[in-house]
Amino acid sequence: MLRSEVLDAEVAKSVGAHSAAVTPFAERRSGLYLTKFEVARIIGERAKQITSGAAMSLPGTTTGLDSVEIAERCTNPRSLAVDPIMMAKYDLLQRKIRMLVRRTWPDGVVETIPVNELMVDVTMLNLQY
Repeated sequence: MLRSEVLDAEVAKSVGAHSAAVTPFAERRSGLYLTKFEVARIIGERAKQITSGAAMSLPGTTTGLDSVEIAERCTNPRSLAVDPIMMAKYDLLQRKIRMLVRRTWPDGVVETIPVNELMVDVTMLNLQY
């Protein structure tokens, strides 16, 4: 059984470079898609970061409006634009989340993959409330 965990990129750097080394694409054995469990964990962690006031987007990405600007312009406090879970889902779709997925195989092989390099099945995000 494949075991996976989600790591914040900044925390992984502080722990040590050897434990957070990204696995090259040619050496990966797992699939290209995030599992539903990884998606749930990533959205939960990102929503927690948003509510705690952490950095909202990657530095240097200024294409269009990000979720914070949309939320700041929102006049309805019950709108989905100010929901941290919806903001996290949109950040995941736009590949703005700096996290790592560490997948461990039963034989001990560990793969570390940036979330930005993995694909997301849009139907898992349930963007229609």
